[in-house]
Amino acid sequence: MIRTKTNQRLPSDGESNKQQRHIFLAVVVVAILFLMASPLEPDSAAPRTYLLPAAPPQDLTSSLYSDENYRRLTSDIKPTVIIPVHLASVRGGLNPLRSHKTSGNSIFQTDILPRYGSGRVRFLIRENAECDVRSCNANEWQQKHSFLADNHDSPCLAVVNRKDKCKHHHLKCNYPTCKTMVTNDEYCKKTMYDARRYFSANIPNTGYLPLGPRYDAWRSFRIIKLRSNFYFKQASERKYVFNAIFSLSTNEGRKQLAQLIEEQQNKTALPTFTNVAKEWTSKVNNRRTEQLNTQKYMNALLDSVFTLSPAGRNPECYRMFEAVEAGSIPIFVKSDLYNDVNQCKGSLHHWYDAPILVLESWDDLYTTVESVM
Repeated sequence: MIRTKTNQRLPSDGESNKQQRHIFLAVVVVAILFLMASPLEPDSAAPRTYLLPAAPPQDLTSSLYSDENYRRLTSDIKPTVIIPVHLASVRGGLNPLRSHKTSGNSIFQTDILPRYGSGRVRFLIRENAECDVRSCNANEWQQKHSFLADNHDSPCLAVVNRKDKCKHHHLKCNYPTCKTMVTNDEYCKKTMYDARRYFSANIPNTGYLPLGPRYDAWRSFRIIKLRSNFYFKQASERKYVFNAIFSLSTNEGRKQLAQLIEEQQNKTALPTFTNVAKEWTSKVNNRRTEQLNTQKYMNALLDSVFTLSPAGRNPECYRMFEAVEAGSIPIFVKSDLYNDVNQCKGSLHHWYDAPILVLESWDDLYTTVESVM
């Protein structure tokens, strides 16, 4: 693993009463984690429902839409339609606090859709929506769930994770009037859905929604922005020329990039931030992983002029959108940007005209960055 060298002040041993407080807090945290990991009882497992652009409940974003610019841009826009979005799973009804940590639904759980939309469509999000894979009667299902019955005349979207046991035909049975959407299909193998994340030119006539920032990174970013001294630094003020934050396990090409960075670390004067983990995990805020937690990760992006964006399982990754949110310019190699070698052909088609830095290969990284700085 490659890491930057940082000077960190170790916590003191403390006095005995301070140690006791630490032990008590640790016990409380373990108890909370145990409760979060346990399924709720069926009668208390109602799905969460909230209307975007209002912030999701139990979130730290109550002032999310207080920006004067947002109010000015949207003050004269009245929504013409409200679209229910059912984030479905056979595990619908499990502890809702766990849902956004494991799902691919971040774009529906952040402020991305309302911020970049026209303002004329609002989305009524229903997390942990049920998907019955054993038996399905659409009429009985709508009568049982008033949420569906109250919105049966509206256009709607039913969304499912590729890895979930709720398949396309289950989704259509449970939500017969809705368009269907699949997430987490990095290899673009699921072709029967009406919409998808991960664009592919090989799957025509299909709607597409970009990844957007991942929920946990977005949430850390919002917390950072609430600091009284926060501001977006100009490129000349940023500490690092680029950051290289990725794991090796999702793409062989990343190993070559990691080797290049390791070889150049003692040969260049460019200040860079590097954190390369051996294995990828979705639980980045687990202290046992080699990956940065989301707060350190977002701070690194906010302090970097450029962000390296090597392809993982798919050339499109959350990092691209998180870098843009942080004002850091993504760097791609041409083979990733103009991807045409797998089922997800043209996966970065929507980035072709973006103000990004494109290299012929990672071998050109240092000379190119030096030339533009």
